[in-house]
Amino acid sequence: MDLIGRRFLTTLISVVVGIGGCGAGIAHQVFTNSDSSGKSQQSTTVSQSYEQFPKVQIVDSPMCPALPAAEATFPVVRIAAGDVQGLMKQIRIVGPGTTVILEDGTYVLGKKQSVRIKVPGVTIRGANGKRDAVRIEGGSSSFVVVADHVTIADLSIRDSYFHSVQVRGERGVSHTNIYNVHLVDAGQQFIKVSAGNGEDGLYGDHGLIACSLIEYSTYSKGNGQTPASYTNAIDILAGKSWVVRDNVIRRIRSQEGPAGPAILVWKNAQDTIIKRNRIVDSWRGIALGLMPPGKRSRGGADALYDHQNGLVENNVILALHESADPAIENNFARGSKIYHNTIFYQKNANHRAKWSIEYRFPSTENIEIKNNLSNLPIRMRTPFPREQAVTGGNVTNAKVGWFADVSQEDVHLVPNSIPIDQGVVLPGTHRDFDGTLRPYGQGPDSGADEYAE
Repeated sequence: MDLIGRRFLTTLISVVVGIGGCGAGIAHQVFTNSDSSGKSQQSTTVSQSYEQFPKVQIVDSPMCPALPAAEATFPVVRIAAGDVQGLMKQIRIVGPGTTVILEDGTYVLGKKQSVRIKVPGVTIRGANGKRDAVRIEGGSSSFVVVADHVTIADLSIRDSYFHSVQVRGERGVSHTNIYNVHLVDAGQQFIKVSAGNGEDGLYGDHGLIACSLIEYSTYSKGNGQTPASYTNAIDILAGKSWVVRDNVIRRIRSQEGPAGPAILVWKNAQDTIIKRNRIVDSWRGIALGLMPPGKRSRGGADALYDHQNGLVENNVILALHESADPAIENNFARGSKIYHNTIFYQKNANHRAKWSIEYRFPSTENIEIKNNLSNLPIRMRTPFPREQAVTGGNVTNAKVGWFADVSQEDVHLVPNSIPIDQGVVLPGTHRDFDGTLRPYGQGPDSGADEYAE
């Protein structure tokens, strides 16, 4: 499960996120020192004793339960509906661990305004858990995270000039949680985890993006400085141990089609978990790695890979009304595990890619592609990787009739459909996108759904 625990140490709040069963543990506490310019100088592990407070548990399941109420032991500040001035004032003066609650209403930011969160442990959330009841409109990058253990939840963000949320990874920011938000019509990437000089040792690590809806109302239009194709729903540079789960992502594309992957994790990012997301009518789906490593890569230009050790499991990627490029990419990637994804591209669209999952470039190695269900083949592309992927249990001739109603994005398997029991057994315990334990029958089913009567 996702474990969000709060620990108070004088002026430091630590919100610890652990993902049970996924290989991510509880990280040590880190405090970032800054010089007079606000630029990070170093990260220092905090070793003093601290008092443990009750933990808040968010079950790691597709049900996406509501965040619990703010703890009574930490300060709470309420912002009146639409009071941008009050929000900006409070975000400058709040202490560590404060929960800032936004009352239902619309908060309009100026074109150059950003809500900059510089204090660790701060939570900004809507008052009643209904994300569309609190609307943040406009702004440069609407939220900019420059502190550890920040949570943004239960609100919507629209029409940001650059990003809905930017996490300043180059400042060494860690443990950002983005939960139950609705992001609409960003000028560039919706969620951007940025990076600086990869040799500095400062990265945006240990984040969670969950249970959110990210979409263009029509398509990306750019922002006047960059073209419409320069967009992603989620763009993580050089980050480690991010979890991206249970999100719905729609129409990450330009009017002409081309755009970046809906979920892009690169610059030698590592240990990413991407699971149970539904990506619909986007130009590209999920990419582990993009290009050869460079100076912004984790570890600098001498890095060997653009992504390492990614898990992509139980995602659903659909191209129902628009043409699309590949659904899942492995580029300059090492150690990818591509398990139990369902991919379906309607045949009446002129898709640029005639395949669903790809892996390519010479440094790509140790790739596993197992138990996926698609109506398009899996392809090793030129320039060829140094070795073939390990495959098994994939079904690549999916038919509309195998699903409950693919036109309505319902890809549950119907009785007696071919993918049932066609998968291979994977190590460890696995569940499908509804939480059903695999295997239900004689073997695991191919795709994101495990058929159960």
